Amino acid sequence: MKVGYSEFAYGYAFTENLIRSSASAPTGAPVFPNLVQEAKAGYDVRIDFPAVPLFSQYKLPELLTRTSAFEIAGGKCPGLTLEFFRIALTRRDVSHQHQLLIDWEGRYPGQVFYAAPCLRDGAAFNHAYNSVDVATGSALFSPDEIGPLPDDKVHTIAYKPGLSYGYFCSEPQRITVHRLENLTGRLASRFKDKRFADFRRTAQDVRNAVREAASPTLR
Repeated sequence: MKVGYSEFAYGYAFTENLIRSSASAPTGAPVFPNLVQEAKAGYDVRIDFPAVPLFSQYKLPELLTRTSAFEIAGGKCPGLTLEFFRIALTRRDVSHQHQLLIDWEGRYPGQVFYAAPCLRDGAAFNHAYNSVDVATGSALFSPDEIGPLPDDKVHTIAYKPGLSYGYFCSEPQRITVHRLENLTGRLASRFKDKRFADFRRTAQDVRNAVREAASPTLR
């Protein structure tokens, strides 16, 4: 069942709501790669908060309402009940998107994620947008926690509002559902990090570290 709004609309609303509700403004405008750039970058948007860039790949789900859904019929996803959402990851033989996101997360731990809405229809989406709740009403998934795709088949993630976990399928494995409120707590601690509060201090720290690592001759 279609949710009644587009991935483009969701991506815009998520980005706008996230920035509008953030305690710290980004250092510049969000970066949206074009299709050619996205194929090399892997993400839909980069938001440069102070010292903490965030990378998001938006996924629009389908809403599952029947017991014939394989996640329910197979009984391999304990705790998952109707209704629930399912998103599809880009196949490995179609794009390197998933591996690119894992690579980004290796450089920026905890700052790269798939974002998918928990809003069942257009009315819920519009209400969440007006309430600045699209980002908080989303499920976030770590590409690194999912791990590399094992083959070129279609792989999906099933999740349900209120559950702290979802399932990476086709052979279901439980993965964590991250929420924006948890993410913002981690970001806030980084905003307050003295290393990032003063550029002059940060530059001096880097200079000292390089100097200590260098040989006497190089010094």
